[in-house]
Amino acid sequence: MEAGKVKWFVIVNPVAGGGRGLDHFPQISRYLRDAQILCEPVFTEHKFHATELTVTAVNEGYRHIIVVGGDGTLHEVVCGLMQLPEDSRPPLGYIPAGTTNDFATNFGLPTKPALAAERIVNPSIISIDVGVFGEPSEHNYFTYVASTGAFADSSYRTPQKVKNAIGYLAYILDGITRLGSIRPIHMHVEADGKVFDDEYIYASVSNSTTVAKMIKLDNIGVDMTDGLFELILIKRPKNLHDTREIAEALLSPNSPKAEIVRAQSSEIHFCLDEGSAWTLDGEMANAPSDFTVRNLCRTLKFIK
Repeated sequence: MEAGKVKWFVIVNPVAGGGRGLDHFPQISRYLRDAQILCEPVFTEHKFHATELTVTAVNEGYRHIIVVGGDGTLHEVVCGLMQLPEDSRPPLGYIPAGTTNDFATNFGLPTKPALAAERIVNPSIISIDVGVFGEPSEHNYFTYVASTGAFADSSYRTPQKVKNAIGYLAYILDGITRLGSIRPIHMHVEADGKVFDDEYIYASVSNSTTVAKMIKLDNIGVDMTDGLFELILIKRPKNLHDTREIAEALLSPNSPKAEIVRAQSSEIHFCLDEGSAWTLDGEMANAPSDFTVRNLCRTLKFIK
């Protein structure tokens, strides 16, 4: 290693955002070199590869991790870091190169890869909350949302070519057109001493002002360091008028609609009539019929 230089481990998803990260990587690398940071880039090759690479890198002694990719790649790296003891987790830098980049938008990070790289070389490090979905396991962590129902799998369902072509509009079209056809799930939900018991077509536990750029929350109430999650539950619309009102409410922070439940809590318990498919930061996950989502307050060091 050259004298005076620090070696950082850089995980790059070459297919995120239609190859945005790969296209911008030469410029990113130049910014890091100019800041006396030596890059050790490794390109992901399969699902959860970023998780494996993260654990290996830390065990080999790297003390800074940078991820270049979308929300899903970031999710995988966070899952890797959360498998390690808290005092050995290195600071994480994120250069967004995905399609929607919800985490970056919520966190106030530049969504242009080159600008994000500039920010990383002059870092301020803060500790942010991470969610654990049910029992802690290899991939049961999330940074900004766990969700199920009408919008939850839009990222997974929408072809990458469509997302690249029309961006977040693809998610909106997929989610809203399915509002009236989603089979509701009966849920008993407990959050902050409140109980919600009804049939819902959507549920999310989030730490973000936006989910897929279509579900909006008041940015005053969202803080990734306060130990609290935002709960959203949506009842099934009875007719087209309800569907329109729900769609409008999702795009308007804290719009008071009877079909939408909102609450805040550090721990949220779900009891469902049946197991269901959820997404964690846009990545598919399965949930049992009875589980708890917990906020691990300020447990991850993040370069902002």
